[in-house]
Amino acid sequence: MRPSTTFKLLGLALCLAGCASIATQLPNVSPAQIESETVLQEKLAFKEKAALIQKLHTLARPILLANSELCPKTRQDIGVVTHRLRDYAKPLREAAARELGAGNEHSILYVVEGSPAQKAGLRRGDYIISTVGKAVGPSNKLIQSQIEETGTIRIRRDSQLQSVNIAPASICDYDVKLKQTPTINAYANGRSIVMTSGMMNFAAKDEEIAYILGHELAHNAMGHIRKTVSNYILSLGATRYTRPFESEADYVGLYYMARAGYSPDNVEDIWRRLAVTNPKSVARAKTHPTYPDRYLAIDAARAEIKAKQASGAPLIPNFKTGQAPS
Repeated sequence: MRPSTTFKLLGLALCLAGCASIATQLPNVSPAQIESETVLQEKLAFKEKAALIQKLHTLARPILLANSELCPKTRQDIGVVTHRLRDYAKPLREAAARELGAGNEHSILYVVEGSPAQKAGLRRGDYIISTVGKAVGPSNKLIQSQIEETGTIRIRRDSQLQSVNIAPASICDYDVKLKQTPTINAYANGRSIVMTSGMMNFAAKDEEIAYILGHELAHNAMGHIRKTVSNYILSLGATRYTRPFESEADYVGLYYMARAGYSPDNVEDIWRRLAVTNPKSVARAKTHPTYPDRYLAIDAARAEIKAKQASGAPLIPNFKTGQAPS
């Protein structure tokens, strides 16, 4: 060993030996107590997650359903949420199995109220079985083909296989997902809509969540992710070219929620509350418009929507000629 290496190791040992310690005698907590509290906190966390998943999909499905004619991608939907252990982070899988019944295969976690699945009698814990005998999610291509061709699906319940008649509905083909984090955020990636638990808990009413869902659906349906990437590259990294897409998503998303039967009244109030949590976005526009811009633009869009509702005109955003999604 070289002398320089020896001195480095000696110095490290002296540093570790000299690390400061606490000055008080802490009370003893047993491993059994820690384990018991861990289980309790995991139980509370997954109870909250299950409740938010139910709420999110209950609010999202009418929007995906009502706007299928405006979405370039659609699928046949039966109204269930499935899960499996791989959907959860490794440290949480034991708790997901214990609290939510997650296993190695896709199984039904939640059946949306009033959905085709509920009418057909599907329930939590059922497995949707594909034509090759594998438990899969409802958007699986084999399941989609089976539904379209036969109007049936196969499920496994209590180890028994059975065929179920089901009448699916056409919805916008974008998965809706919950991300359990206190961060107040929602985003779209061209394939999915992701809502954080922080955003859902921040929303003051269901209509605000519906507005956010409409906004993110608009990003996907209007091709904003692809356009944003293209603009970012062509502009050599300028972020101001993303702001019009955010404004358009607010505008189109408000139509989406109204078409689904949600009231757009006062949903812009969320921007005033966000201004309290993030004051710099009141006057600074970077990738997104300022909060005052968004507040006033939503107010103007709502007036346009209400005028169309009053006159009986089609509730369609004012697209430029040839620019409607297709």
